[in-house]
Amino acid sequence: MLMRKKGFTLIELLVVIAIIAILAAILFPVFSRAREQARKTGCLSNTKQIGTALQMYIQDWDETAPYAPKPCWSGAGGSQTWLFWREQLYPYLKNWHVYSCPSMRGDSHSAWPACCWPWQGPNPRPANAMVPCNTSTGVKCAYGISDLFLSGTFWCQGKSGAMRLAEIKAPAEYVVIGDSSNGYVTPYLQAYGIVVMFAFANAIAGNNPGIECCVGGWGVNLYDLNTAVDKSARHVGGSNLIFLDGHAKWYKADQIKPMVAGGKLRICHWDLVWAP
Repeated sequence: MLMRKKGFTLIELLVVIAIIAILAAILFPVFSRAREQARKTGCLSNTKQIGTALQMYIQDWDETAPYAPKPCWSGAGGSQTWLFWREQLYPYLKNWHVYSCPSMRGDSHSAWPACCWPWQGPNPRPANAMVPCNTSTGVKCAYGISDLFLSGTFWCQGKSGAMRLAEIKAPAEYVVIGDSSNGYVTPYLQAYGIVVMFAFANAIAGNNPGIECCVGGWGVNLYDLNTAVDKSARHVGGSNLIFLDGHAKWYKADQIKPMVAGGKLRICHWDLVWAP
Protein backbone atom coordinates (compact mmCIF):
# COMPACT_ATOMS: atom_id res chain seq x y z
CA MET A 1 0.00 0.00 0.00
CA LEU A 2 1.47 3.35 -1.07
CA MET A 3 1.65 6.18 1.51
CA ARG A 4 0.80 9.73 0.37
CA LYS A 5 3.43 12.36 1.16
CA LYS A 6 2.16 15.05 3.46
CA GLY A 7 2.36 18.65 2.21
CA PHE A 8 0.47 21.83 1.53
CA THR A 9 -1.86 22.15 -1.37
CA LEU A 10 -1.69 25.21 -3.59
CA ILE A 11 -4.90 26.54 -2.04
CA GLU A 12 -3.48 26.19 1.46
CA LEU A 13 -0.30 28.02 0.46
CA LEU A 14 -2.30 30.84 -1.08
CA VAL A 15 -4.40 31.13 2.07
CA VAL A 16 -1.29 31.36 4.26
CA ILE A 17 0.26 34.00 1.96
CA ALA A 18 -2.96 36.00 2.01
CA ILE A 19 -3.06 35.91 5.84
CA ILE A 20 0.56 37.06 6.04
CA ALA A 21 -0.16 39.91 3.61
CA ILE A 22 -3.17 41.01 5.66
CA LEU A 23 -1.17 40.93 8.90
CA ALA A 24 1.64 42.91 7.28
CA ALA A 25 -0.82 45.52 6.02
CA ILE A 26 -2.18 45.87 9.55
CA LEU A 27 1.11 45.85 11.44
CA PHE A 28 3.40 47.94 9.20
CA PRO A 29 1.49 51.21 9.82
CA VAL A 30 1.51 50.41 13.54
CA PHE A 31 5.29 49.92 13.48
CA SER A 32 5.71 53.10 11.44
CA ARG A 33 3.61 55.09 13.91
CA ALA A 34 5.52 53.65 16.86
CA ARG A 35 8.79 54.64 15.17
CA GLU A 36 7.53 58.19 14.63
CA GLN A 37 6.36 58.39 18.23
CA ALA A 38 9.92 57.57 19.28
CA ARG A 39 11.25 60.30 16.97
CA LYS A 40 8.73 62.75 18.39
CA THR A 41 9.97 61.93 21.87
CA GLY A 42 13.57 62.49 20.77
CA CYS A 43 12.58 65.84 19.27
CA LEU A 44 10.70 66.77 22.45
CA SER A 45 13.89 66.11 24.40
CA ASN A 46 15.71 68.52 22.06
CA THR A 47 13.09 71.20 22.47
CA LYS A 48 13.12 70.88 26.25
CA GLN A 49 16.90 71.40 26.23
CA ILE A 50 16.51 74.44 23.98
CA GLY A 51 13.81 75.79 26.30
CA THR A 52 16.10 75.37 29.30
CA ALA A 53 18.91 77.12 27.42
CA LEU A 54 16.54 79.99 26.61
CA GLN A 55 15.66 80.38 30.29
CA MET A 56 19.33 80.35 31.31
CA TYR A 57 20.13 82.99 28.68
CA ILE A 58 17.31 85.24 29.86
CA GLN A 59 18.39 84.98 33.49
CA ASP A 60 22.04 85.67 32.65
CA TRP A 61 21.04 88.75 30.66
CA ASP A 62 18.95 90.40 33.38
CA GLU A 63 15.65 88.91 32.18
CA THR A 64 16.19 90.11 28.61
CA ALA A 65 15.35 87.89 25.64
CA PRO A 66 17.73 87.09 22.76
CA TYR A 67 17.72 89.87 20.21
CA ALA A 68 18.42 90.28 16.51
CA PRO A 69 16.73 93.27 14.85
CA LYS A 70 14.64 92.74 11.76
CA PRO A 71 15.94 92.53 9.12
CA CYS A 72 18.87 90.98 10.94
CA TRP A 73 21.27 91.39 8.03
CA SER A 74 21.23 95.18 8.29
CA GLY A 75 24.43 96.63 9.60
CA ALA A 76 27.28 98.97 8.86
CA GLY A 77 28.90 98.22 5.53
CA GLY A 78 26.47 95.36 4.83
CA SER A 79 28.08 93.13 7.47
CA GLN A 80 26.07 90.59 9.45
CA THR A 81 26.34 92.29 12.83
CA TRP A 82 24.13 89.98 14.91
CA LEU A 83 24.64 86.43 16.11
CA PHE A 84 22.05 83.89 15.02
CA TRP A 85 19.67 82.86 17.79
CA ARG A 86 21.20 79.38 17.82
CA GLU A 87 24.60 80.91 18.44
CA GLN A 88 23.23 82.98 21.30
CA LEU A 89 21.85 79.86 23.00
CA TYR A 90 24.72 77.52 22.11
CA PRO A 91 26.90 78.26 25.19
CA TYR A 92 24.12 76.73 27.30
CA LEU A 93 23.78 73.63 25.08
CA LYS A 94 27.35 72.84 23.93
CA ASN A 95 25.92 70.56 21.25
CA TRP A 96 24.84 71.57 17.74
CA HIS A 97 22.98 68.27 17.26
CA VAL A 98 20.30 69.44 19.68
CA TYR A 99 19.08 71.67 16.84
CA SER A 100 18.43 68.67 14.58
CA CYS A 101 15.05 66.90 14.60
CA PRO A 102 15.08 63.19 13.63
CA SER A 103 11.88 63.66 11.62
CA MET A 104 12.81 66.66 9.48
CA ARG A 105 12.65 66.13 5.74
CA GLY A 106 16.01 65.81 4.06
CA ASP A 107 14.90 67.97 1.14
CA SER A 108 13.20 70.64 3.21
CA HIS A 109 14.54 74.01 4.25
CA SER A 110 15.31 72.46 7.62
CA ALA A 111 18.48 71.28 5.87
CA TRP A 112 19.49 74.91 5.29
CA PRO A 113 22.24 76.32 7.49
CA ALA A 114 21.65 78.49 10.52
CA CYS A 115 21.61 81.67 8.51
CA CYS A 116 19.91 84.96 9.10
CA TRP A 117 16.83 84.48 6.93
CA PRO A 118 16.00 81.90 4.22
CA TRP A 119 18.60 83.54 2.00
CA GLN A 120 22.24 83.75 2.99
CA GLY A 121 23.18 86.98 4.72
CA PRO A 122 26.21 89.03 3.74
CA ASN A 123 29.66 88.44 5.12
CA PRO A 124 31.73 89.01 7.12
CA ARG A 125 30.04 87.57 10.20
CA PRO A 126 30.68 89.12 13.63
CA ALA A 127 34.09 88.43 15.15
CA ASN A 128 32.50 86.20 17.82
CA ALA A 129 30.40 84.22 15.34
CA MET A 130 30.40 80.45 15.78
CA VAL A 131 29.09 79.23 12.44
CA PRO A 132 29.65 80.33 8.85
CA CYS A 133 26.72 81.40 6.74
CA ASN A 134 26.79 79.16 3.69
CA THR A 135 24.92 76.06 2.57
CA SER A 136 27.87 73.68 2.69
CA THR A 137 29.17 74.28 6.20
CA GLY A 138 26.39 76.06 8.07
CA VAL A 139 24.72 74.44 11.06
CA LYS A 140 21.66 72.42 10.05
CA CYS A 141 18.58 73.24 12.08
CA ALA A 142 15.04 71.94 12.26
CA TYR A 143 13.57 74.56 14.59
CA GLY A 144 12.43 78.11 14.06
CA ILE A 145 12.07 81.08 16.37
CA SER A 146 9.28 83.64 16.12
CA ASP A 147 10.77 86.61 14.32
CA LEU A 148 8.40 88.84 16.32
CA PHE A 149 9.92 87.53 19.54
CA LEU A 150 13.52 87.73 18.35
CA SER A 151 13.23 91.18 16.80
CA GLY A 152 11.66 92.29 20.05
CA THR A 153 9.47 94.95 18.53
CA PHE A 154 6.10 95.65 20.13
CA TRP A 155 5.22 97.65 17.04
CA CYS A 156 1.59 97.71 18.07
CA GLN A 157 2.65 99.83 21.06
CA GLY A 158 5.44 101.76 19.40
CA LYS A 159 8.17 99.92 21.34
CA SER A 160 11.47 98.60 20.06
CA GLY A 161 14.49 96.74 21.36
CA ALA A 162 14.90 93.38 23.03
CA MET A 163 11.93 92.06 24.98
CA ARG A 164 12.14 91.91 28.74
CA LEU A 165 10.51 89.14 30.71
CA ALA A 166 8.48 91.62 32.75
CA GLU A 167 6.81 92.85 29.54
CA ILE A 168 5.49 89.41 28.56
CA LYS A 169 2.00 88.48 29.61
CA ALA A 170 1.72 84.80 30.63
CA PRO A 171 5.18 83.45 29.62
CA ALA A 172 3.94 79.87 30.08
CA GLU A 173 1.49 80.46 27.19
CA TYR A 174 3.82 82.35 24.83
CA VAL A 175 5.21 80.21 21.97
CA VAL A 176 8.65 81.39 20.89
CA ILE A 177 10.35 78.40 19.17
CA GLY A 178 9.09 75.21 17.55
CA ASP A 179 9.39 72.62 14.81
CA SER A 180 9.80 74.47 11.53
CA SER A 181 11.31 74.21 8.07
CA ASN A 182 12.76 77.68 8.54
CA GLY A 183 14.99 79.14 11.25
CA TYR A 184 12.65 82.13 11.51
CA VAL A 185 8.89 81.81 11.76
CA THR A 186 6.45 84.50 10.70
CA PRO A 187 3.51 84.09 13.14
CA TYR A 188 1.11 86.16 11.05
CA LEU A 189 1.50 83.77 8.08
CA GLN A 190 -1.68 81.83 8.77
CA ALA A 191 -4.30 79.67 7.08
CA TYR A 192 -7.66 79.50 8.88
CA GLY A 193 -5.85 80.87 11.92
CA ILE A 194 -3.19 78.13 11.91
CA VAL A 195 0.42 79.36 12.09
CA VAL A 196 1.57 77.35 9.11
CA MET A 197 5.35 77.53 9.63
CA PHE A 198 4.97 75.83 13.02
CA ALA A 199 2.06 73.53 12.18
CA PHE A 200 3.33 72.18 8.84
CA ALA A 201 6.99 71.96 9.78
CA ASN A 202 7.95 69.59 6.95
CA ALA A 203 6.37 71.62 4.16
CA ILE A 204 8.83 72.85 1.56
CA ALA A 205 8.62 76.08 -0.38
CA GLY A 206 6.02 75.75 -3.12
CA ASN A 207 3.36 73.10 -3.60
CA ASN A 208 2.91 70.32 -1.05
CA PRO A 209 0.05 67.82 -0.74
CA GLY A 210 -2.90 69.84 0.54
CA ILE A 211 -1.00 73.10 0.99
CA GLU A 212 0.97 75.66 -0.98
CA CYS A 213 3.51 76.99 1.43
CA CYS A 214 5.27 79.19 2.78
CA VAL A 215 9.03 79.19 3.39
CA GLY A 216 10.70 82.08 1.65
CA GLY A 217 7.44 83.85 0.88
CA TRP A 218 4.41 85.49 2.40
CA GLY A 219 1.56 83.60 0.76
CA VAL A 220 -0.11 80.36 1.78
CA ASN A 221 -3.02 78.41 0.36
CA LEU A 222 -4.48 75.54 2.38
CA TYR A 223 -6.41 73.31 0.00
CA ASP A 224 -7.02 70.25 2.19
CA LEU A 225 -6.33 70.38 5.94
CA ASN A 226 -6.35 66.62 6.49
CA THR A 227 -3.92 65.99 3.64
CA ALA A 228 -1.64 68.81 4.76
CA VAL A 229 -1.59 67.47 8.31
CA ASP A 230 -0.91 63.92 7.13
CA LYS A 231 1.89 64.84 4.72
CA SER A 232 3.48 68.01 6.09
CA ALA A 233 3.00 67.99 9.88
CA ARG A 234 6.27 66.67 11.28
CA HIS A 235 5.18 64.48 14.20
CA VAL A 236 2.05 62.32 13.91
CA GLY A 237 -0.08 65.27 12.89
CA GLY A 238 1.52 68.01 14.95
CA SER A 239 4.63 69.83 16.17
CA ASN A 240 6.68 70.33 19.32
CA LEU A 241 6.59 73.90 20.62
CA ILE A 242 8.78 75.73 23.14
CA PHE A 243 7.28 78.33 25.47
CA LEU A 244 8.93 81.33 27.07
CA ASP A 245 8.95 79.73 30.53
CA GLY A 246 11.15 76.96 29.06
CA HIS A 247 8.69 74.07 28.86
CA ALA A 248 8.00 72.21 25.61
CA LYS A 249 4.87 70.39 24.49
CA TRP A 250 3.42 68.68 21.41
CA TYR A 251 0.34 70.20 19.76
CA LYS A 252 -1.86 69.03 16.92
CA ALA A 253 -1.40 71.14 13.81
CA ASP A 254 -4.91 72.57 13.89
CA GLN A 255 -4.41 73.66 17.53
CA ILE A 256 -1.45 75.88 16.71
CA LYS A 257 -3.47 79.08 16.59
CA PRO A 258 -2.84 82.42 18.32
CA MET A 259 -5.51 83.94 20.53
CA VAL A 260 -5.99 86.73 18.03
CA ALA A 261 -7.17 84.05 15.55
CA GLY A 262 -9.42 82.25 18.02
CA GLY A 263 -6.82 79.81 19.39
CA LYS A 264 -5.52 79.21 22.89
CA LEU A 265 -1.83 80.00 22.39
CA ARG A 266 -0.07 83.35 22.66
CA ILE A 267 2.07 83.66 19.54
CA CYS A 268 1.39 87.08 18.03
CA HIS A 269 2.10 90.43 19.69
CA TRP A 270 -1.59 91.15 19.95
CA ASP A 271 -1.92 88.06 22.19
CA LEU A 272 0.54 89.68 24.61
CA VAL A 273 -1.00 93.14 24.57
CA TRP A 274 -4.77 92.78 24.30
CA ALA A 275 -5.69 89.14 24.98
CA PRO A 276 -6.98 88.55 28.54
